[in-house]
Amino acid sequence: MGRVNDDKWLDEALNQAIHSDDTRPDFQKWIADHPEAVEMLTSRTPQSQRPLRIRRIIMNVTIVKLAAAAVIAVAAVVGITQLTHNNTSQTAITEPVAPKTLAGPMTHTFAAGSTVQLAQGAGIRTFAEAGKRGFEHLAGRIDVTVAKGKGEFIVTSPYGQVKALGTQFKMDMVDGTDSQTKEQVKLLSVEVTEGSVEVRNAKGTKTLGERQNVVVGIDSAPYDFSQDEKLPARLKERIAAMTKALEAGDAASWIANYNLDYMFKLIKGQESYDPQRFGGSEADLERLRQGFGDVAGPQDLVQRFVSSGGLNGSGKVYVRSVTVSKDGKHAQAECVRCKSETSIVITKPQWHFFDNDWWQVDD
Repeated sequence: MGRVNDDKWLDEALNQAIHSDDTRPDFQKWIADHPEAVEMLTSRTPQSQRPLRIRRIIMNVTIVKLAAAAVIAVAAVVGITQLTHNNTSQTAITEPVAPKTLAGPMTHTFAAGSTVQLAQGAGIRTFAEAGKRGFEHLAGRIDVTVAKGKGEFIVTSPYGQVKALGTQFKMDMVDGTDSQTKEQVKLLSVEVTEGSVEVRNAKGTKTLGERQNVVVGIDSAPYDFSQDEKLPARLKERIAAMTKALEAGDAASWIANYNLDYMFKLIKGQESYDPQRFGGSEADLERLRQGFGDVAGPQDLVQRFVSSGGLNGSGKVYVRSVTVSKDGKHAQAECVRCKSETSIVITKPQWHFFDNDWWQVDD
């Protein structure tokens, strides 16, 4: 017996639905175009009079096709709804608005509740797209508090972008010259107070948690010595201690990072000059002996250094990079010390591993 299939009208309807771009078919027109389907649906032979096998074939084929038609109809409705929603959303997000350039000192509050505090000399520019959260960092020091539960918040700059989700962080854009060498200094510092942020540019990406910070050069990856896997843990502690002491102007804490027993013996001539352990030149050592040659001991050396003016002030310190020698026993950093907006100095402190510890040496 041949295959029973008297529902070609359903085949045609499915074919038309699959290949048609019409999302609102005219049902009355379909009835007029398919009289045989109407006749079959309204006057079909009762199923009880048909052989059981034929009834099963007809039911199975028809049910499958009806299910396919239902899927097509639902997909069309969902597709149209999503397309309409996406178009509406896209229009709302990309709608242009007039950007604003703001200069410090001031505090600006955004529509969703996020705030940015601009220090003297700082500047930002709001985005020219409605619904886009964040702003462009133009200059200076800013303190950002991002409203929680509102989605990502992005701050762009020539150094890359900072992306946050409900957090508080500080950014400082340094643009000046070394007051001694006149070398140009350009960098961005990002410090997290609460939550976490992602700092990204073409060279790399760093994710920061609370109390972490990175320094970003104009053409270099974000750098955080505390996350540098090449550095020994004890060396990181020494670098952090140096930075903290310099920023606080604490001369006693700063000199405590040196091997004072070795320094005392070196000044007294009880140790021979070693450029790795001392860090400076022989001429530097001679000047040290002239200034501190009469010290009575290591602690007297500390007191003399502190009373002499020591660090000559305080100020922010940014560690741009740290390199370690091939033998893993010597390290050198490049730092930017900003004692004021007009006083910027590039320093290159060194550390050497001897006497079972990492010690800072003369830079």
